[in-house]
Amino acid sequence: MAKKVLISGYIGFSNFGDDVIFAMLTRHLKAKGFEVCALSSKPIRTKKQFKVNSANYKNPIEILREIAKCDYLISGGGSLLQNATSNLSLIYYILIILCAKLMFKKIIIFAQGIGPINGTFWTMLTRMTLSLCNLVTVRDSQSYKLLGKWKIKSRYVQDPAWDIPILPRESRGYVGVQLRNCPKMHPNFVKMLVKYIGLYFSDRKIIVFSFQNPQDLKICYQFEKELKLQWPHIKYEICTDNSIKSIVTAFSHLDYLFAMRFHACLLGLKYGLKVFALPYDIKVNYLCSEFNLQNIDVSNNCENLNTNFTEFMQNTQSSEKIDIKFDWSIVDKFMQ
Repeated sequence: MAKKVLISGYIGFSNFGDDVIFAMLTRHLKAKGFEVCALSSKPIRTKKQFKVNSANYKNPIEILREIAKCDYLISGGGSLLQNATSNLSLIYYILIILCAKLMFKKIIIFAQGIGPINGTFWTMLTRMTLSLCNLVTVRDSQSYKLLGKWKIKSRYVQDPAWDIPILPRESRGYVGVQLRNCPKMHPNFVKMLVKYIGLYFSDRKIIVFSFQNPQDLKICYQFEKELKLQWPHIKYEICTDNSIKSIVTAFSHLDYLFAMRFHACLLGLKYGLKVFALPYDIKVNYLCSEFNLQNIDVSNNCENLNTNFTEFMQNTQSSEKIDIKFDWSIVDKFMQ
C-alpha cells in the first residue's frame, strides 16, 4: 500500500511561485509512488490542476482527518513560518505541525525560508515548533544560520522551483516588469521606475506581469497608467495569465527583467536574463546577495535609481543561465 503524504502550504491561491514549488514537489512524490493530498483554499481546482487529492484548508474536520490518514506531513515550501504577513498565518501553519506531532506523524519542513518573525513570543513559538520536526530543510543560507543560532539541526537546500522545466530561449527583445502590491513601497517608486524604463527602453516592448491575481493587478494597472502618461508611444502588454505554462513561455521572449517577487527573479536567472531586482522582502534580498543582482529596495526614496540603472545598463557582461538542480536525496532518504 502506498504511503500517504499531506502537504500544508500556500496552495490554491493562484500564486505562480507557490504553484511551481507545489508542482515540483507533487511531481516528485508521485514518481516515488506516494499518495498525495494537499490542504488547499480551492480543493476542487487543486485536484483538477495537479492531479492530487485535496482538502479544504479552513475545515478543521477535513484537516484532522487528513492528518490522521497520512504517514508524513510536509510543511512548505516558500516562506510559511513568518509573521510579516500576519500572526494568524504563522499560527495556522504552526497548529498544523503541532496537530501532526500529537498524532505521531513524521514532519518535514520542506525548503522553507524562515522569517521574518517579529516579537519574542512568536520567535520562541516558532523555535519550539521547529525543534519538534523530524526533518528541517531551508532554502537560503540566512535561514540556515538562524536555525543554527537556535540550535536546530537543518539542511540547506535550494528552492524547488529551480527544477521547473523551461523552454529554449527565443528572444524578442522584450523587457519584463513584474510588480506586486507592497504597503511599504515608496509613493514615487512606480513613477520613477517608469521614468527610467522609458529612458532606456523606449524602443522595446514592455511586458508587465501579474504573478498573483487579483492581488498584483492594481499595481500593474498603476504602472500602465504611468507609462501611458510619461511614454505614450511605448508598446506594452499586461500579462494577466499567471499559469505556469503562460509565464514560462513569456519569459523565454525577454532580454531584461525588473522584478519584485522571489520566483520572478529566480526564473529570470534560470533563463539567463539581465535581472534587476526590486526587493520588498528579506527573501529577495537573500537572492540578490547570492547571485550579485543589481537591486534597489522598493521602499527607497528613489534617489539612487538613476545610478543603479546606469550601472545596470553599463554592465556588458553577458548573462548565463543558472543551472541549479534541487537535491531530492535528503528528503528521499528520510522517506524511505
